[in-house]
Amino acid sequence: MYCLICPFSKTFDEVWITYSVPDFLTSEVKIGQIVEITIRKKINFWIILDLHNELNIDFDKKKIIDIISIKNDNIFLSNYRVNLVKWIAKYYFTAIHNSFNLFLPKNLKGKIINDKINFNQIDDINYSYNYNNNLSETQAYAYNQIKKSKNKNILLYWLTWSWKTEIYINLIKNNLEKNKQSLFLIPEIILTNQLSERIKNIFWNQVLIINSTITEATKTKNWLLVNDNKAKIIIWTRSALFYPYNNLWLIIIDEEHDNSYVSDSSPRYNTIEVAEKITEINWNMLILWSGTPSINSMYKAVKNKYQLVNLMNVYNKKSG
Repeated sequence: MYCLICPFSKTFDEVWITYSVPDFLTSEVKIGQIVEITIRKKINFWIILDLHNELNIDFDKKKIIDIISIKNDNIFLSNYRVNLVKWIAKYYFTAIHNSFNLFLPKNLKGKIINDKINFNQIDDINYSYNYNNNLSETQAYAYNQIKKSKNKNILLYWLTWSWKTEIYINLIKNNLEKNKQSLFLIPEIILTNQLSERIKNIFWNQVLIINSTITEATKTKNWLLVNDNKAKIIIWTRSALFYPYNNLWLIIIDEEHDNSYVSDSSPRYNTIEVAEKITEINWNMLILWSGTPSINSMYKAVKNKYQLVNLMNVYNKKSG
């Protein structure tokens, strides 16, 4: 058996390297695990992105080195996230380690290497909330359009921004009752806003609001909360896309036209494109909102790649 593994940091190899799996590990090795290897006579820890029984390349197999051991039995890249790492590297023409580094906090990597990671250190959270608001006729129209849509990509076009709040809350509430995770992305310039505070005030300890001031240790704690499905509602900027969701069913991107959704450092990814890819792989629902949608989003809506929920006409008819 052979594994294609990805480094934690820059190496001479910009893609990945092939190692063989010794017989005593073939029944234990899995995609997404951290393994111990030697490279240039030094011990390193890399992550498995693929496994193959045979290699489809003309190469002297005797020159392929064995991995030494599996560092940790836990899966650090599961389900859609392995595919996403590969896709980001290929689509944005970046080295595989640049893509992979989006997914693990630096502090977490250090804990893994030094055997200080504890997946059972996060206590269970007691959930409770109180929300019984009824939707207006117009809000109910938008909510029902979203719920019955066969297209998983929704563009919500509505100038009256405050009216979207109850729609979002009802979608999140519906998700929560099914024990599913919801991700709510906001532009970087809006570190906190009325909408995120409203969601926090309703759902309390079920909401994880990630901010730019948190320490690396807190990033690791948040990573574990999301990974264990103990954080059900996550609010933050574009970097929250890469947390280890295992039960993600709703992504909301507020002010989708905002320029901060495009990364200005390598890999220079577009948040909307990555969210679309996650939805394609994971089959969750993606909702984009804007009172002034980007040209790209409106074009996709016209071409039926997005389901357009246009509340402008409905609102104007009721107002007139």
